[in-house]
Amino acid sequence: MKTIKILSRINCLCLIFGLFCLVLQKVKAQDTICLEFCYLQLQKTYPLIRQASLLDNSSTLKIRNLNKNYLPSFNVNGSASWQNEVTTVSISLPAGLPQIQGPSIPKDQYKLTLDINESIYDGHVTSYQKKLEKYNLNIDLKNVDATLYQLKDQVNQYYFSILITQQNINLFFETKKQLDIKLAEIESAVRNGAMLKMNADLIRAEMIKLDQNIYELTMDRLASIRMLSELISTPLNEKFIYLTPVINLPSLNYENKRIEFEIYNVQRDRLNLMKNMVTTKWNPRLWAFGQFGFGRPGYDFLSADIAPMAMVGAKVTWNPWNWNANRNEKKIYDIQSIIVKNQQETFDKNLQVTTQKNITDISKLSELILKDKELVALREGITNTASSQLSNGVITSSDYLLRVNEEIQSKMGLEIHKIQLIKAKITYLYNIGKL
Repeated sequence: MKTIKILSRINCLCLIFGLFCLVLQKVKAQDTICLEFCYLQLQKTYPLIRQASLLDNSSTLKIRNLNKNYLPSFNVNGSASWQNEVTTVSISLPAGLPQIQGPSIPKDQYKLTLDINESIYDGHVTSYQKKLEKYNLNIDLKNVDATLYQLKDQVNQYYFSILITQQNINLFFETKKQLDIKLAEIESAVRNGAMLKMNADLIRAEMIKLDQNIYELTMDRLASIRMLSELISTPLNEKFIYLTPVINLPSLNYENKRIEFEIYNVQRDRLNLMKNMVTTKWNPRLWAFGQFGFGRPGYDFLSADIAPMAMVGAKVTWNPWNWNANRNEKKIYDIQSIIVKNQQETFDKNLQVTTQKNITDISKLSELILKDKELVALREGITNTASSQLSNGVITSSDYLLRVNEEIQSKMGLEIHKIQLIKAKITYLYNIGKL
């Protein structure tokens, strides 16, 4: 079974570390998972993997059967019949001369023979059929590889959903800790009569809202983990650490390495073989044959006795003219080849359009991340100022929480854009067939 090519551009340390984590799984309470590990498990456990060996075994049996075309065939034939009338021979002579009566042919006849046929020359039909079967197997195996490769995109969806939800959960936890510290400060001020109790209640309400967001994201993350676990047939849970992939793209030059693109080439080669195979219809066929057995009558149909039968010989057939049917069939294959080429060019064109969007997304997200970092720095400064103002009674808790939420949103935007950038790079590699 051919395995799908491993993502060459993902940092190899990720793979080594992921495999190392598997070794330590029994002694560690918490495992580490990386995207490359998920790809490997998908290749090992997905049910479609077994289809490759089945296709190979099926093709091997077909080739064996085709090789039997070179061996002689044996047929045992028997028949028994009765007829109401048979040919008689009677010669009338002048009066006084004895009459001549011909042999009497029986009305019941029996025959049992062994017929042997051996192909001496079949016009290269079997040779072409074996080549055609190899092309069929190659296409079937590549279709399996293509389907498995397409599943990587599904793995990506689940894996990056886990990463995004985890980043947001961590951010909400950090914010909750920040609010918890602020709440203790405000409660102290409330006890001293420096602030109204409403300010503390607003902080508590915001913390409850954060708990709700954390719970919702936790369940979303758990759902993604369970779906990923089912897809790769590997036990996963929410306690595992899911590593963020490290992707380096030295260039964004378009190069179509998709398996589906290769399949079109094999299909065109197969059609070219089938076109050449049409030529065999002009070739003569030569057989040797033999017949051995007993019959009543035998080859001497005038004999009424059971007699042995034996005959050997050779037969040739040749159809040099079929009213241009072969030429028309070749033209059909030429047209089909052009259709496949058009489909291949369409696939490539659509892929180029898709990759252009990927390249644009990569450029856009890279620029957004720079702006996000500036925004986060500003929001953190604003929140710190608001915190001091709240402590001094210049603003209310509502104003402070507004600044906190703005800081949260800016940090969430930064983390989401970071993960989206990595995903955009992986999607680009996936689309061009280098994942």
